[in-house]
Order: sequence, then structure tokens, then C-alpha cells
Amino acid sequence: MNTRQRVRAPSIAVVIPAYNAVATLERSLQSVVVSIAVARENIPVLISEIAVVDDGSTDDTATLIKQWAAQHNDITPVFLVQNRGPGFARNEGVRKTTAAHLFFLDADDIYYPNHIHTCLEHLMARDDLGYVFTKVRIDMPMHDQWRDSLDESNPINFCVRRVWHDMIMGFAEEPDFKIHRTEDTLYRKCLRQAVAHEKIHVETCEQFISPGNALDRQRAKLNMSIAAWKASDVDDGFFLTDAMKRVIETRLAHVRNLVGKA
Repeated sequence: MNTRQRVRAPSIAVVIPAYNAVATLERSLQSVVVSIAVARENIPVLISEIAVVDDGSTDDTATLIKQWAAQHNDITPVFLVQNRGPGFARNEGVRKTTAAHLFFLDADDIYYPNHIHTCLEHLMARDDLGYVFTKVRIDMPMHDQWRDSLDESNPINFCVRRVWHDMIMGFAEEPDFKIHRTEDTLYRKCLRQAVAHEKIHVETCEQFISPGNALDRQRAKLNMSIAAWKASDVDDGFFLTDAMKRVIETRLAHVRNLVGKA
């Protein structure tokens, strides 16, 4: 009888929500393809999936996704009939994949070639970790006090074990999060409280400023020290409705139950 254990090849899924992103999506996709290729040089048996979710775009985003999917077998195109917001789009991308390790990228940002291998190698070496995250390059003026917190605020630099994404019920999909955002902030907070994690102090991706995105909304805040901002009346563009607060309370209570701190 063969007593050798069967070891499953490492698998990753990169989920990219895209809404009217035809101007930047190709750059993002190219960065993912390159980063996967570099990872595969070091881990030849790596299994990869890329789920690109068109979130009801009204431009040519869907056409671009189809073109890339026709040329890359590991791309799974997902088309939503109506715009559901990034929380739903990310979750739907996860639902359309099967990989054990999850990566996320916004359609206007990029991975550096070292991103996937750096994250995956670190996470696979530590069974006690539920996720890892790296440093993000943001090419805009800001007070140095904000850089570490920004590394934890956007999931583009995360590598998460699927089991923990499922355990915290993924990203918030409720309608108010589509309007006012912060679903990624809640996701990060739930993960941080649920499972051990570690920061890798290497820049592996880049977040760009675009009109209306989180960085654009926080320009004034990020130019101030944290203490100065807290003492000011500068609006950082984030808003919580009562419905969002209830979702946050429910999610955090769920996490407390998971870790036995209810």
C-alpha cells in the first residue's frame, strides 16, 4: 500500500472588481500576469486563477475582459448585470474560484513582480497565520504617520487564506456600503481580530490616486499629522449610516464568537 501523503499544489486566486475601468484595467491585469509568472518561477506547481468581475460597467470594460480571457486560460470573467459595489463584486469573484489563497486588486492599481511570491512564500511557511500583508507604494505627499496605517487599510496588498475569508463572511455587501464604501475597512478589522497575521516590510504593489477614490477623498487628512487631523474639522470622506453601523456590530460580534470572546 502506498503510504505517501498526497500534497496538494499551492493555489491562488486574484480577484479584481472592475467598474468603468477600461482606462486602467489592462495595466492592472498585466501586472498580475507578470507577478504570477515570477511566483511560478519559484513555485513551478503553482495553480492560479484570476477572477475579473465587471460590476455592471457602462464603458468597454466587459469587452476588454473578454479579450484578456480569450488569451489567458486562468482568467475567469464574471459579468454582473447591475452595479453591486466592490464588496459584492469581490465576494462574487471569490465564489467563482476555488483556490486556497486569495489576493485582491483594484482595477486602477498594480502588483509589482515580487508581490504574489513574497506573500505566498511567507504565508505558506507559517501555518499559524491567517493572512499576511505588505507595504504599499503611494506616490503622493502625505505625513509619515499615515503610511503604516494605509498598509492595513486596502486589501490589494493582502494574501488571505480562503478559510478565513469565509469565516468572517467576506466583504460587506449591503447597499449602504456600495454608496458610502468602507467595506474594505470592516473586512480588515474582522480579519485582524479573528486570526494571527503578519506584515512583510517590503513594497510589493502600488495604489494610484483617481478621482473620487479613497486616496482622493483623504488628501487633506493625509497631509496632516494624526493628532492635527483629530483636532481639526477636516472631513475624510467616510460616512456611516445607521444600517452600516448595525452591519458592523453584527460582523464584529460574529468574529468575537469565532475566537471565543463573546
